[in-house]
Formats: sequence, C-alpha cells, structure tokens
Amino acid sequence: MLLLASAALLAAIALVTQLAPSPTVPPVVSLADELRPATWGMYVPTAWLAAPVPRLRKGDTLDILAVRSGDRAYAAPIAYAVVVLATDERGLVLDVDENDATAIAAARGGGFLLVPLLRSTR
Repeated sequence: MLLLASAALLAAIALVTQLAPSPTVPPVVSLADELRPATWGMYVPTAWLAAPVPRLRKGDTLDILAVRSGDRAYAAPIAYAVVVLATDERGLVLDVDENDATAIAAARGGGFLLVPLLRSTR
C-alpha cells in the first residue's frame, strides 16, 4: 500500500513538473547589437597601452591619446568619446566610428602607444 501511494505521489509530481511553464531564457544580446549605428567594435590589447587602464565598466566613455617617448617625444589626441563595450585584463572592446578606428590603427602602425582617458559623467 505504501509503495502504491509513493508511486502515485511521484507520478503526480512528474505530471505537475511537465505542465508547469519552463523558465524563459533571456535572449542573448550579441556585441553587434550593442553598437551604435555606423560604428564598429574594435579590440585594443593592453600591450598597445602606455598607461594602465582606469577602472572601467561597460558604457564608460574614453578619449584616446597617442604618445611616443624618447628624444622626440610626442602626444596627440586621436579619438574622442569612444564607448567601452567590454574590458578585461587582456584589452578593451571599444565602439568606434570610421575616423576613430583609422586614427587608432594609424597611430599603432606608426609606433605610438595609446593612453585612454576616462571621461567624467558630470
């Protein structure tokens, strides 16, 4: 009798769990979906940076300087208001427009290091 009651209880639990709605899984948002119109995602490795990255989070805004040290030291702003999409110890993923992407790539090709400057939110 006890075995029959246990079997009935297990059958009822199995039936209820099958009828209960399964939890909905939120849709996975791709990185491309987070880009602003007419922009690209650009990965900037930390090896390209002349200074440590400030504590960043997704959505922060950076200006970027290109610097060269030595006898003929030089610094110039090359990108303005680029948005941080992701960051980790290996590098940054930035939301850049055509001009910013070209300037960053040209600066690196010319042997410059990059200095990210975190913009204030105020």
